Amino acid sequence: MSFTSRRFAPHEERTTMTTQNTGKSGPSGQNGQHGLPVQRRTLIGAAGAAAFAASMPWTALEAEVARMKEEGWEAHPCACNMCGGYCGLLAMHKKGEKPSQQTVKIMPNPTHPQRGCCARGASAMWMWNHPLRLKKPLKRVGEKGEGKFEEISWDQALDEIAAKVKAIVETDGERAVAMTSHNFSGFQKWFGGALGTPNVIGHSSTCNSASIMGRRMVFGKGFDGAGKVEPDYARCRYLLAVGRTFNCAMGVSAVVARAREDGARVVFVDPRQPEGALGNCEWVPIRPGTDTPFLLSLINVAMEENLADLAFLAKWTNAPYLVEKASMKPLTAAAAGISAEASAYVVMDKATAKLVPMVVTKDEKGSVTGLKDPEGVDPELEYQGTVGGVEVTTAFNLFRELAAQWSPEKASAETGIPADTIVRIAREFFTQGGVCDDGWYSSRNGNDCEAYQLMSMINLFTGSLDREGGFVVTQGGGLKMPSASASGGKGKGPKGQTWETTKEKSLDKLVFPESSGTFASVFESVVEKKPYQVKAIFVTGSTMFHREANSDRMAKALKATELLVVQEILPHEVIDYADYVLPSTFFLEWHEYAGVKWALDGNVQINDAGLNPPEGCEARHEIWQFCEILRRAFPERAAERLGYDKKIDTVEEWKAWFDGMTDAAWKKFIDGKNQAKPGEGDRIAAEIAEKGWARTAVKKFGQYPYVKPFGTPTGKPEILSFLCAEKDYHAKHAESGHGLCALPVYEAPKAYAQPKPRSDEFYLVSGKDSASSSGVTLFTWPQKFLGDRTVWMNPVDAERLGIETGDMVELEGLDTGVKGRTKVTVTNRVMPGALFSHGFSGGVRTKNLPDNYAWVREGINSHWFATGYAQPVAGNLANNSSVRVKRV
Repeated sequence: MSFTSRRFAPHEERTTMTTQNTGKSGPSGQNGQHGLPVQRRTLIGAAGAAAFAASMPWTALEAEVARMKEEGWEAHPCACNMCGGYCGLLAMHKKGEKPSQQTVKIMPNPTHPQRGCCARGASAMWMWNHPLRLKKPLKRVGEKGEGKFEEISWDQALDEIAAKVKAIVETDGERAVAMTSHNFSGFQKWFGGALGTPNVIGHSSTCNSASIMGRRMVFGKGFDGAGKVEPDYARCRYLLAVGRTFNCAMGVSAVVARAREDGARVVFVDPRQPEGALGNCEWVPIRPGTDTPFLLSLINVAMEENLADLAFLAKWTNAPYLVEKASMKPLTAAAAGISAEASAYVVMDKATAKLVPMVVTKDEKGSVTGLKDPEGVDPELEYQGTVGGVEVTTAFNLFRELAAQWSPEKASAETGIPADTIVRIAREFFTQGGVCDDGWYSSRNGNDCEAYQLMSMINLFTGSLDREGGFVVTQGGGLKMPSASASGGKGKGPKGQTWETTKEKSLDKLVFPESSGTFASVFESVVEKKPYQVKAIFVTGSTMFHREANSDRMAKALKATELLVVQEILPHEVIDYADYVLPSTFFLEWHEYAGVKWALDGNVQINDAGLNPPEGCEARHEIWQFCEILRRAFPERAAERLGYDKKIDTVEEWKAWFDGMTDAAWKKFIDGKNQAKPGEGDRIAAEIAEKGWARTAVKKFGQYPYVKPFGTPTGKPEILSFLCAEKDYHAKHAESGHGLCALPVYEAPKAYAQPKPRSDEFYLVSGKDSASSSGVTLFTWPQKFLGDRTVWMNPVDAERLGIETGDMVELEGLDTGVKGRTKVTVTNRVMPGALFSHGFSGGVRTKNLPDNYAWVREGINSHWFATGYAQPVAGNLANNSSVRVKRV
């Protein structure tokens, strides 16, 4: 795929950073009203095709499926796992034919609520019988990093791994074993939870950790996962997407496309123009790491021009709650001397001019279960005074003071967005029913938590929370499948088994107390033995070198690891460092029932594409691998905690055991639905059989926080995080720079040196598209043609440096000194002063690749240049970096 642009004459340098695509060409050939000309060739290719496919008529696809069935094809519903989207697909089998790319076709499930098939999902069959697919267990025979292995039997691999694990545990304890995955931590808990290690640490730190923390600060735990709170995409009229591309999940892209057809405005704010911004959208380029001042300025304009819904803030958020002015700690009713209810917070009532306790009900774990606001109370938003000798003010006052610091002019100087554009967007957002997306792939600059806190928070200032067309809580499907887990000193097995386990925190939470998966914390443990030494690491289905910031740091730790076991499908770079490699299955070979992610209503689906690993491939399910390792190392734990009490040899035996539990849980779910409402379970089962999915619950609007509480200390959404305030994260932030402020205070990125403007120094930003950008499909043949392994450069910068499309350049990290070479694409889809590189698309350094797959080495991996800086408290790592460019 090639995005090209002619070189610009000096007088064509742009004076505004806003490009609005209206779909109409002006007299000068510009596509839009502002900014650089968008070249016609810039808009074509896989990204453009994916954007078009998102809005294709689904009735035509339904007709195509019906036609194929008449011609002897059979539909097998499945759920794509090429990324975390879990979009609904169909595996269409030609009846009576041996499976192959010609006889099994992967396509969207046309009626599915999360339907959509991007190039990643469409590549699944190329991965299924890929020439490089791992077929047998491998044991290292060379030095770590050399990628030299010998094939061994499953028994030998599992016996040797189990023996090493047992020796490590008996010498150093269970915590010396650590595990990581991006999408399959649930698989790992079957082993880690039953073994007893606290270190089952997900790998979200370079993906969505910042947005998780941002939502946690505003809505609390239980509402912080991606997809739990979302814009009502289908009904929204004005959608603001800051750093969000909508290419994952593709079902969201399809819904947004339909909303656009119905007249919704969509505004993308990003250093590069994402594919979703092609067409009748607006793209607003922004300097990397400055999302926080942009969003604060939008809210500032709204408050200055009386556009914010202050009545909503006063009644349904913690805006009127009193806090100590100096420390930001919330004032409790007990401290104010007005109630013995220590957990009640305090407001000043306008009518009575008295302090009033805002009581909540809690369960035995201390979680808020209900709100008990006093009747008739009218909280004062702007009160400040002295209580018990302590100067107090409202959360609203502190937030307003912060936002007031960011006038459009000051925000413009920081972000590069013209001040009049900021004012215009603010007015549009607050008068046209604006809703801001809460983000997903969010860990970029090491200062991102505050930005994503604001992306959720700005929706509170419109008063549209959990309303049609606003920012809503999605409805879950209500389905639970057999699993294993351990937390708080208690373990739970797939059939309800329980056991005592460690209360020790995982390593990442010792360093980053609000971490949602910072596996980099393990590297220091391996190398420096701090606070203790991890000796064994299991990596499950995670392309670590395309995920972990600072590749050199990780490689050093992997080399020092006593036992590294990798469960994979294709020969990714992390395998070169493994002691053992275990070939695994993937979604086309699984049988499972699950909820539908990122959908407004509650839905359930079946994933059963009807395939087994191809002939000659001995790949086995990861959970089987874990059960067998545990049985061989600690048979009593496998039996008592998992119910796995004997060796299972064959795939058929495994399916009888594991799929049997799955089917039993599904039957229990259906029976429960029938019991609650006669015939309801039968309806769900019939729809699953007919179309692969079924709706189990319709979204009820107006529930949160009006009827049900959020997971915050107040039970309400918060504009000043009481979680951070009560845990003194803000105080540590002020004193040492190692905390996280309760308010979204802006700090320029510390993760990398700021490049000199109009020089050979640049921000290097990374991101994804739906044509490639997937570690699991990176090796598949279509990606040779679809994947963009170049680095994008703006025409203004290219003109200054004498660089043209196709030129080879060398990038050198300003902070790390790491060097890499790649070709350039000159395009106005990236802002001046920044370079853009697709993540998960190139720069593969796997050893011993055959010549016909050498193309995966092309390009760079942006993580080579990243410093590995982690934001305090939350532990999200910066993917972006700064580099020097030299034409070679």
